[in-house]
Amino acid sequence: MTSTNLRPELAHRLSQRLTAFRDGFRQNLALIGPPGTGKTFQLQQLLLGDHRGLLLIYCPVYRESCRTFLSRLLCSVLQAGLSRQDSQDLQELLADADTRLPHTAAAARAADGLLSRRAYGEAFNRTLDTIPALTRETGRAAVLMLDEFLYLDVLGLGHAFHELGKRVMTWPSTQFILASSLPYQATSILRERLQLLFGQFELLTLETLEARVAAAWIRHELDPLDGSHTLTPFLVHWLGGYPWYLAVWSRRMRELAMLRGQQTLSRELLFETSWDLLGRPEGIFHQWCRSRVEFLAHPKQGVRAMEVLLQVAEGARTASAVSARIGRAGVVGILQLLAEADLVERRGTCWFVPDPLLRCWLTNVVSVQRAGTVPDDAAVQRRFDAHLSALWDRWQAASRQAFPERVSKLFGSFQDEMVLLSSKTGRLPKFERVELLATPIRPGAMCLIAEGDGRHWAAAISEGDVDEALVSQFDALCRARSPRPSRKLLVTGGAVEDNASLLAKSTSMWVWRGEDLSVLQALYGDA
Repeated sequence: MTSTNLRPELAHRLSQRLTAFRDGFRQNLALIGPPGTGKTFQLQQLLLGDHRGLLLIYCPVYRESCRTFLSRLLCSVLQAGLSRQDSQDLQELLADADTRLPHTAAAARAADGLLSRRAYGEAFNRTLDTIPALTRETGRAAVLMLDEFLYLDVLGLGHAFHELGKRVMTWPSTQFILASSLPYQATSILRERLQLLFGQFELLTLETLEARVAAAWIRHELDPLDGSHTLTPFLVHWLGGYPWYLAVWSRRMRELAMLRGQQTLSRELLFETSWDLLGRPEGIFHQWCRSRVEFLAHPKQGVRAMEVLLQVAEGARTASAVSARIGRAGVVGILQLLAEADLVERRGTCWFVPDPLLRCWLTNVVSVQRAGTVPDDAAVQRRFDAHLSALWDRWQAASRQAFPERVSKLFGSFQDEMVLLSSKTGRLPKFERVELLATPIRPGAMCLIAEGDGRHWAAAISEGDVDEALVSQFDALCRARSPRPSRKLLVTGGAVEDNASLLAKSTSMWVWRGEDLSVLQALYGDA
């Protein structure tokens, strides 16, 4: 992974919270966001910063045994107190601590003794309690960072969140920073089991990167290879602004180009990289996607949950559409189960798989493997390459269109469904006529008119930022039209100034930004 911090504002905010804690003000933090958005990177950057006077205890949580996790957590506590990262051996660290931190070493040995007796619940409590022992012995406050903290539940530690919650409330000398790639579950746990009196968490949500930021970064990563200016926009279009996905893809393409002695990136190299990472059973992202859905093989869920997930990935947007394909039995409950696992997302009455990588794997690897006969790898790869080729062709065709034309095509794909966008739920009619007016509102901004089933909509479309003047001009245009539009929208790929947002709200305009367009693209892009 690159060392470039693509979220400098977030890094500054985290650093400020640590500085404030050192000065006596504690604010617990929770970093929540989809997989691959850079949460672990941000925590590791904190470890590299200059935070003298604080004990930084960082411990990621994996799907592992209770014993290995608790041993690692004890190591992390001792490493912070001893200011050494050169050893992961618990006994070696304990021997060092016996001399330098005897009280902490005694507490850690008591916890370690419980591990040999398999008393993991009590060992978890004792391991946590080594932290206040360390703060008393060193005279320094502690910052406990648990990455992917939800896996505490998976480990089978009894009452893990209850015990953690008690310490969040009663340890003023310890700041808690938790991170999770499961936003739905993490938010629920924080609200119901950890967000208690005196233990409030500031929720920091990591969304995917803006397309322009991601493209500039990946283009820099791929230099000096020729062809990066062509491949970079496609990668961002396909994989979205997920730093982890983009970093692994760019690194693997560079490796393959070097192995072949090539100085030019090509479409063929991209396809080979994609199959190597996502299609091949040994690929890192193939294994990653499989791990995300493996719980669906549990008898309690049965094969039907996987069938529902596949139907949503393949474009069944509503519960009714899924039911029409595979039958009604249990569909609504299964969709809720998938939402709680952060595999699908609900927007109004529509469902979709928000992760583009998982969506691609489901529709072009899993669905082929489950299609009655078991094809060989070559057949799956042909299907995979055909999908990427079609996606490439559609992207090239779209990239030759102006932003208003792409939005116009999206409007023509609506199917009279209720969709939640920008905190507003509304029906998106199936329009019979969608057209762009020949005269722009002003340079860089066009007006779109859409009509169907008695509805008359007007939208101002601007690829760049929206200011108050544009809102006023568009509102005046709508007032002058006959009949007047029943719905007014601002659609932008850029930012919306504060005054423009207030004016749009006062004139009952909906505002769709880049993230809303991404949702619509996922729902209707291939319609």
